[in-house]
Amino acid sequence: MEEVGFVKSIIGDFAYVVFPRKSGCGGNCGSCTGGCASDSITIEIKNTLNVSIGDRLKVGIKKRIFSKMIFWAYVFPTIMFAIGLTAGLTFFKGSGYGNYELLGALTGFILLGISYFLSGKIDKKVQKNNEYEFEMIKIVR
Repeated sequence: MEEVGFVKSIIGDFAYVVFPRKSGCGGNCGSCTGGCASDSITIEIKNTLNVSIGDRLKVGIKKRIFSKMIFWAYVFPTIMFAIGLTAGLTFFKGSGYGNYELLGALTGFILLGISYFLSGKIDKKVQKNNEYEFEMIKIVR
């Protein structure tokens, strides 16, 4: 994954690069009625290209790391929901509950919530250990 941002500041061997957040309407907020305000995000990256303040910069994240992020954000919660739903339906139907569909769905949503909690814990651990490995690709002129 690659994005273009601009260098806001440089401290030591690190550059602080600002990226505008993408809005749901593709950056054209005037075309939708959501009234979205797109903020920006700043990340710290090792200054391997000797950039200066104000430079536009293309930054990437390694594909392996990006795939892990996708797994923990989307795939893991979906799997947990499916397991909870299936297990809940099977258990409650076998136990003779009349509203086993509702209880099965509730079980699925409980496991979905647990999966988001676990994903958040894993994300904090990864951020703390600086495992995201952003890298400077090139200066954009």
